[in-house]
Amino acid sequence: MTGAAGGVVVVTGAASGIGRAAAVAFHRQGAVVMAMDVNRAGLADLRSELGDTRCVTAVADLTSGPEIVSVFSQVEGMGGCEVLVNAAGIGVSLPLLDHADEDWDRVLDINTRGTFLCLREAARQMTERGGGAIVNVASVVGIYPSPIPEIAYDTSKGAVIQMTRSAARELAPHGVRVNGVAPGPVPTNLYGTPPEQPEVPMPLGHGTVEDVVDAILFLASGKARWITGQTLVVDGGWLLR
Repeated sequence: MTGAAGGVVVVTGAASGIGRAAAVAFHRQGAVVMAMDVNRAGLADLRSELGDTRCVTAVADLTSGPEIVSVFSQVEGMGGCEVLVNAAGIGVSLPLLDHADEDWDRVLDINTRGTFLCLREAARQMTERGGGAIVNVASVVGIYPSPIPEIAYDTSKGAVIQMTRSAARELAPHGVRVNGVAPGPVPTNLYGTPPEQPEVPMPLGHGTVEDVVDAILFLASGKARWITGQTLVVDGGWLLR
């Protein structure tokens, strides 16, 4: 990991998918993990699996500023945020003309506003601690439009990529690195299981959430000490079309 010693790794979307796998991986490295999600049952299952005091869970609505401030206040009392992994996200697969206002609002609120709120609160603590690392989970469809209609999701992930660049530039003088990963289709509760013959083939074949988490671990580590403002594509060559 990076930043000042003795801090906490905060993972959003930790009840499932990439977020859960990231929480487990950091815990296995010996980190104290604050696992956040709105899914109480999923967090309880994670806590049961990890089973010790180095995993703390918080049920929180990522779109609520006061709830995020409250969770990060707890993190500060635990030593402060050393690493933030913004992995929470949702998608709505509908043609543009069928998108309701509330579909757009919900996806952008969770994927973009939620990422921003956690990034801001983590950055407050990291600047005081003298450094830290933030990894935002974007998507390949934030770079290239999805082959299925999901304009709100594509837009939200494009915003996360630009948020990563903007925050990295502003926070670099404080020793805070901000990077992202852009996964291709991997088996999660959001994507489901990719088909055996996907519409857009992946030259390296199917990937796993662990492939994405390996990139997250690298970007959060001291091995990436001279990397900031980048979004690492982890897609098995999906974009090479």
